[in-house]
Amino acid sequence: MHSLIIALTLAGAPAIAPVHTAEPDPVAGLRFLLARGAGATTEFYGNTSTDLERQVQLSNGRTTIITTGMEVKGTGKVKLGRAGVIASEHTRHMSIGGEKQLMVEAAATDPYFAGVLRAAGRLRLISVGGWQYQLAPGAASWVRVGRAGGAAAAYGDQFINVLEPATLRTLLAAAGSKDVTPWLKDSTSGRRQRIYTLSGTITLKQLYRVSPSFREAAGTADLGTSEVDWTYMYDDRGWPYRVVWSFNLHPDLRSKVAGWGEGRIDQARLGTQYRNWDKPMTIIAPKARPGRGLAVDEFSDVLSAPARRK
Repeated sequence: MHSLIIALTLAGAPAIAPVHTAEPDPVAGLRFLLARGAGATTEFYGNTSTDLERQVQLSNGRTTIITTGMEVKGTGKVKLGRAGVIASEHTRHMSIGGEKQLMVEAAATDPYFAGVLRAAGRLRLISVGGWQYQLAPGAASWVRVGRAGGAAAAYGDQFINVLEPATLRTLLAAAGSKDVTPWLKDSTSGRRQRIYTLSGTITLKQLYRVSPSFREAAGTADLGTSEVDWTYMYDDRGWPYRVVWSFNLHPDLRSKVAGWGEGRIDQARLGTQYRNWDKPMTIIAPKARPGRGLAVDEFSDVLSAPARRK
C-alpha cells in the first residue's frame, strides 16, 4: 500500500490572519483556518466513572465506598480542509483508576469490563483518506479497521467538535457565560495573547443534529435527554485554544437506551488543548492490513454499545 499523505502547503508568502477587533469572531477565525488548510497539535485528558462500587469496612470500624473507572490522556494532530477535519492522529494512554480489582472481578462475567481491561495501555489511531487505522496496546502492526471520516481518530473521545462551523455556531448561540483573560505570554509558544472563555449546555440530541463527527461516534440517534456541559476557549485571533465537555448520565436512560457503555458508565469528562495552528501539518496513513479494532472504547461506549458500533 502506498502511504497516503495529507500535507499543509503554503505557496509563496505566508498567509496573514485577518485583523480582529478587541472582540474576535471565533467563527471567522475558524473559517480562516479551514480555508488555509491549517493543522494543530493536540493534548487531551479525561476520565469516566462506572457503576462498580463496593462498601468496605476500615480498620477504625467505619465504612467507605470504593469505586473504579477509566482515565485517559494523550497527544495528537488534526488537519483541516474547507469543511472541517480531513485527517487526524491520536496517541492515547488509558489506565484503570480507583480500585482496579473491582473491574478485574467484574470482567470474569462481564464482557464489557473484560474489553476495557484489554484496551488499557497505549492505543494509536489514524484517520485519513476515508479510512481509520489502529495500533492496539501491545500490538506489533497496524490494522485498517474500516471506513471513517477524517475526524474519527480525534473525536471518538472529544464529542464537542469545535472545528465544524455549524457545531461552533450552535454552541456560541447557546453560551450562558463569558470571560476573558488579561494579555499574557503563553508558556509553550511564547506568544502574547488573551483567551476568551464561553460556557454552556447542549443536549446530546442537539449535537447529533449539527455535528457529523458526533453522529459518527454515536452510531445511534437514540440518545435520550442527557445534557452536556461544555467550555470553549479561543484566543485573540478567534482561533480554537481549548474545549472541555462533561456530563452525568440521566438515571432514566439506564433502562431505556441500549448502549451507554453497556449501561455501566455514569459520568464522563474530557478536555482537548489545541496548539501550533501556524505550523505545517502532515498526517500519513501507515502500512496496515485489514483487521478488527478493539471491541471496547470507554468514551464512544457512553453513546453506543460495542455491538452497535461499525
